[in-house]
Amino acid sequence: MRLPIFLALASSLAAQVLPPQPVPPQNPITPQKAILGKLLFWEEQLSSNNRVACGTCHTFAAGGGDLRRAAHPGPDGVTPSPDDKFGSPGLPRSDAQNAYLPDAVFGTAPQVTGRASPSFLTAAWFPEMFWDGRARTNFVDPDTGVTTIPTGGALENQALAPLLAHDEMAHDARTFANVTSKLQTAKPMALATNLPADMAAAIAGGTAYPALFQAAFGSPDITAQRIAYALATYQRTLVPNQTPYDLFVAGNPNALTPQQQNGLAVFNGPARCNLCHTPGLFSDRQFRNLGLRPIAQDNGRQAVTGIASDGGKFKVPSLRNVGLRTSFMHNGQFTTLGQVFGFYLNGGGPNLQNKDPLLQPLNGPPPGGVPPQAANDLINFLQNGLTDPRVANGLPPFDRPTLRSQLLPELGPLYGVGSAGTGGRVPQVLAGVPANLGNVDWKLGVANARGGAPSTLVLNLFPTSATIGGVNLNVLLNGGELLVPGVLHGTPGVAGAGYGSLRLLVPNDPGLAGLVLFAQWFVWDSGVPAGAATSRGSQVALF
Repeated sequence: MRLPIFLALASSLAAQVLPPQPVPPQNPITPQKAILGKLLFWEEQLSSNNRVACGTCHTFAAGGGDLRRAAHPGPDGVTPSPDDKFGSPGLPRSDAQNAYLPDAVFGTAPQVTGRASPSFLTAAWFPEMFWDGRARTNFVDPDTGVTTIPTGGALENQALAPLLAHDEMAHDARTFANVTSKLQTAKPMALATNLPADMAAAIAGGTAYPALFQAAFGSPDITAQRIAYALATYQRTLVPNQTPYDLFVAGNPNALTPQQQNGLAVFNGPARCNLCHTPGLFSDRQFRNLGLRPIAQDNGRQAVTGIASDGGKFKVPSLRNVGLRTSFMHNGQFTTLGQVFGFYLNGGGPNLQNKDPLLQPLNGPPPGGVPPQAANDLINFLQNGLTDPRVANGLPPFDRPTLRSQLLPELGPLYGVGSAGTGGRVPQVLAGVPANLGNVDWKLGVANARGGAPSTLVLNLFPTSATIGGVNLNVLLNGGELLVPGVLHGTPGVAGAGYGSLRLLVPNDPGLAGLVLFAQWFVWDSGVPAGAATSRGSQVALF
């Protein structure tokens, strides 16, 4: 681009930088609070199965969203079907005692959220949060009922919600008392590896969470409000303002390629993207209906406000780091920016009820249309010009540890072969909860068995591979095994309806570190000639 043209464009964009970040005076940013929030954000022990952290569904590699994409069957309960949604996998459902409880939709598989995970990287700039804005601006202490942040506390509200959501991080009827009492004894980052230097330094020498809360808040008390304040503070330290666009606006004419500069001109011109994605934050912070799906499938903002004209409206997200995302729209319908552009090229979705009037087709003749080359330049600008390289490369402050759930299979480390019971069903062992020392939420489950059948969980120090009477054995029966008898839940006699759990506190005894147990479920099944069905074996390693 010639220099005079650059100067004209840069001048017109000079005020369109990321605006100052709003910080509520009741929760000022401090280094001690920020590092506590960073630890908590990546702490899988905040969940009730020690497999889900805030950072599980919100990761830098996905531009603040989730690299995973799982199907939710939508209102009709059937997948695949036109009303399917694509969200984040969370926890298998568990009851109020944190024992496995098959979900009506997902069974004992991880539940999937009904909406895609929005980016958290620019969340601090939004006055109301979640796709529908249900995290309001005023923050109320959940323990006292007192409003502690009158305005600007949406980020604090949002931070707490997943901790009690049964499809995200919680078992049924989980309370903040469950969360805070668990942190009292949890070893910080016991499940994570490859800690960034600031996180490792904060917990060096065995520093526990009460001491971290002491440093951040002046006393060791762990409360829901303090968790919210710390998580929000950490997120406010993540300012993705070093994109090529930011450098371009600051005066570097080469920060954007000529194609990206043309894409920016298309963004602000014939594509009309800037009408809703206002440059700077690249969002107008409003809620709009794109006609993507019928309102009856998800009424969005209306569920929060009760106003009919809000039907089907969802938050306009920031486009910063959108090039890293792999799931777009509130329902995760699209997977590429090309698909998103095609959606807007045709004027948005086909559902006209309450559809935003700003959405008009962009495929008309010039000068109003967006021809192919202009579309390619626009996508180039979005893909690359708005990506902060620190976010893309995981550089501070956008660095993170490796989580245990990235390494441990969803069902745990399994081996061997099970034996079929009633209906040809092989009992499924559920062994995905890590057995870290001091884990108050450890459990080992079984599902897909005969409903109401007697069962025995066998634990031993030795595995095997043998068959006795047509029943496959994966744990050695040598007289040294531990037998845990029980009766499965589920409609008696029904194939696949039986399920159960063994829940134990893993002792916080360093002498147990490195101990490996081998487990197998036996279901005494009168519906098969052998009289028993067995699960695969599971290796349970204490650490």
